Amino acid sequence: MKTEKHIVASKVLPLFAVVAMLFGSCEKVIQFDPGDISPYVVMISKPENDSLMTVYIGYSRFFLDNGRFGSIDNASVSVSVGDVTYSGIYDSTCFQIPEYYDYYDYYKYGGDNYYGGYRFSLRPKIGDTLRVLAHVPGHDGDVSAVTVVPQQVQVEIMDYICDTTERSRYGETSYKIRIKIKSNSSKEYYNLSIYTADVLWIDDTTRIWDTTSFYKKYFSVNDPIVNSLSVGDALDGYDGSFYGNTLEFSSEMFSGGEHEFTLEFENWNGYYTHSYLTEEIPVRLYIKSLSEDLHKYNTTSSGYSSDIDNLFSEPVQVYCNIEGGIGILGASTSRVITMPSPRFEHFTHN
Repeated sequence: MKTEKHIVASKVLPLFAVVAMLFGSCEKVIQFDPGDISPYVVMISKPENDSLMTVYIGYSRFFLDNGRFGSIDNASVSVSVGDVTYSGIYDSTCFQIPEYYDYYDYYKYGGDNYYGGYRFSLRPKIGDTLRVLAHVPGHDGDVSAVTVVPQQVQVEIMDYICDTTERSRYGETSYKIRIKIKSNSSKEYYNLSIYTADVLWIDDTTRIWDTTSFYKKYFSVNDPIVNSLSVGDALDGYDGSFYGNTLEFSSEMFSGGEHEFTLEFENWNGYYTHSYLTEEIPVRLYIKSLSEDLHKYNTTSSGYSSDIDNLFSEPVQVYCNIEGGIGILGASTSRVITMPSPRFEHFTHN
């Protein structure tokens, strides 16, 4: 595989701001020429271990064009693993993007957008080297990329606490999870989220959890080893602590190949009696190992809006690893941890 990578200016690739939602980056700058609005072929695929693989093939859109992004439905797309090659089948409803979500991403409003893509019978395994090749009629040369499915993250739950002595006026109880991540190198990349089960029904004595429906929670982490601080945040006086529903970090600054840090979140546990504070809510940690290319793509595409001021900003540069086109092929390996019963004590929190 070539060591050359592409870094693409957002003026010629606003597509990444939209297509990054579909699933959920070799150094050469593509120069922006106002006189040339020819589209690039875009390939985007984020395969996950043990999940059926899909690939998006389309065209980039000029940044002054507000038309809808489309898919290429007549390409020949294949994925090779070792000596075995799989052919993709085009499906016009391959990717579904909900139009609107509420603040906490709990409920969907409005209709859905569908984008075509190519489905494969392949379920990648840990350690697989995936080679994607696409031939687009009318496009000179093939579009291709390679990625390796990373090893599963090594994680240990060190402590899990529920604060039974204090709750907010909104009936929310605070929780704290301390975890340890172990790495084999300084170039491992991770993505972490917390999910809790939905409440089906509550009365004075009974609570029923819907364990078929889990929702992503907002949580905080105050740890400089895993938190990233942007220029805009620093200028705004931000202290570097994290608050959001997805934390992406690397092992680059781990000491001795491991690091412990704490996650804090709140959950609504009822207004009624103090006994509700001690009830055990089903909680799951979703932790992904990411390929380096996928991590770089995620961190650069998330900066699509200016860190400082949109009015005066330069175009962001989005990392990609596609030969003959632009986009991303990056793999991940998931691990889901069902949390054990917490211990109950008071801890200091906001």
